[in-house]
Amino acid sequence: MATDGYFAHESANGSAFWQRIKLYYSVSGHRYWAVGENLVWASPGLTAKRAVKMWMNSSPHRANLLSSKWREIGLSAVYSSSAPGPYQDRAATIVTADFGVRR
Repeated sequence: MATDGYFAHESANGSAFWQRIKLYYSVSGHRYWAVGENLVWASPGLTAKRAVKMWMNSSPHRANLLSSKWREIGLSAVYSSSAPGPYQDRAATIVTADFGVRR
């Protein structure tokens, strides 16, 4: 996102986030599979505490964080000193949380 200058659940090629996650979080051998995603960014920096606070102040992000269905989580934090697009060539920290369950 920082390199390509976009901020969205959809991938840079327009595909849904769950399609990207499915490449790394296989559904094979499971009857049930579900994923969720939280994104947040701030300029210039973003602490973990602030990211969680921002998510908790957003109903859909809060629901993902508090859902009892998730069994696995993947986290990523990326800092760019000059990110294009919505970041306006400023420094930006982007945090992604992907949630999953397979049964």
